[in-house]
Amino acid sequence: MAQIDPSKPSGDYEAQKSFWDMADDIMAGLDAMRDRGEVYLPRFDSESQKDYQARLQESPWTPIYADSFRNLVSKPFAKELTLEEDAGPDYAELAENIDAKGNNLHVFSREAFKAAVNAGIAWIWVGHTEVPEGATRADARAAGARPFWRMIAPRNVLAVYSDIIEGAEALTHVRLDETHTVREGFKERTVKQVRVIERAELEGGGYGPPVYQVYQKVKGRNLKESWEVVAEGAISLPVIPLVPIIVGERQARWKVRPPLKDLAYMQVRLYQMESNHAVVQTNTAFPVNVIQGVDEAPQTLGPRTVLSFPPINDNGAYGDFRREEPSGTAAASLREDIAAHKREMREAGMQPLVPQTGNLTATATAVSEAKAHSAVQAWALALKDALENAWKLTALWMDRPADEPTVSVHTDFQAAGQGVEEFRAILDMAAPDRQLISNEQAVMEAKRRGLLSPDYDLDEDRERILLEATGGDDADLEEAGAL
Repeated sequence: MAQIDPSKPSGDYEAQKSFWDMADDIMAGLDAMRDRGEVYLPRFDSESQKDYQARLQESPWTPIYADSFRNLVSKPFAKELTLEEDAGPDYAELAENIDAKGNNLHVFSREAFKAAVNAGIAWIWVGHTEVPEGATRADARAAGARPFWRMIAPRNVLAVYSDIIEGAEALTHVRLDETHTVREGFKERTVKQVRVIERAELEGGGYGPPVYQVYQKVKGRNLKESWEVVAEGAISLPVIPLVPIIVGERQARWKVRPPLKDLAYMQVRLYQMESNHAVVQTNTAFPVNVIQGVDEAPQTLGPRTVLSFPPINDNGAYGDFRREEPSGTAAASLREDIAAHKREMREAGMQPLVPQTGNLTATATAVSEAKAHSAVQAWALALKDALENAWKLTALWMDRPADEPTVSVHTDFQAAGQGVEEFRAILDMAAPDRQLISNEQAVMEAKRRGLLSPDYDLDEDRERILLEATGGDDADLEEAGAL
């Protein structure tokens, strides 16, 4: 009988794992890239292992992918991610510690968003504190149990399968890698664990409620390892409480193309190009001594060295000594290629480029910024949708299915990138001689662009202005206010 192996990943997982590894290594930086050796920096033909290791340890690193990534994922969080005002106080209380680890909704969402952009997808698990077996949701609430969220990295979701249930896509089978470390006295032990959540397909059609089984890998008496069920039970919700955050392009089933995948491959190519440039620069940076006319060249050369060259032949030809310096053409060409590749990376990363001679024009830069804004806006809206789906599950667990809150996510990135001229036009419209817009609207536009604090209050500031103008006299202040 074949052994059960719940840790076996799905085909979708296998197809994406290699890129997830590469993206994680790129974000980890130079040490991680060097540790992977020939995976990212192939060895030259006939290059000795010693020479390769020397080249590997001297390879430079320019983290353009990481810089582009951090700049893009920070945009939706320039303003605090919050619940809308119509959310009840109990939801607001949960949002202040959404993962039961002290992280509020803004911090939790930022980390989940970063994972989703890097891999194309991430997951939110909506769980609740443990309650006695067979307890209802009402019993759980009476005991002080509460729902909480967990961000599940894509590499920990071994398999996902779904089907159309009641007109909407719903998960039917999920396997989660929950391998963890436990302390045993002064030692640590790794526990290999997989959680399987499944909705059984019913004979008459449809699917039953979700149930779970927790498998652990244990050693038997013969020291042979096998998977055994250590816990199982029913999930109190009618659906599998796992919500995807999809910011990439979803392909077959649950295979997602990350939005910055091309940029990641360009980062690896840049790493190789800079390594090649370093080798060429090292080999061409020093002159070569050329001595002709002697059988044995001197071992050292210096200010007190005397070179004697006997005749080479009977025709009176003598030997020669000179220093040959390489032209450096190859190094210069590689340097230009690297500079061009970096410009292409910044454009591919949708970064606003600094105008330079021979670089993108101001119009092209504006187009690049607009693309970045629209792309990140789409990612931010995908995050908003996922968060609200997670709140629906939270509300369902709280027996308030029609009361789920709405999430406010910052998506107005373009205003912050507008220049001084645009805001001067707004001030001109609010000028007293034109008054095309009100002062309040001008203040709103300034706050929208980050020129004023979000807490700025126009009425309070007007009072301060009057106080300064009148020297703080109440009578003068009342008269000035009336005027």
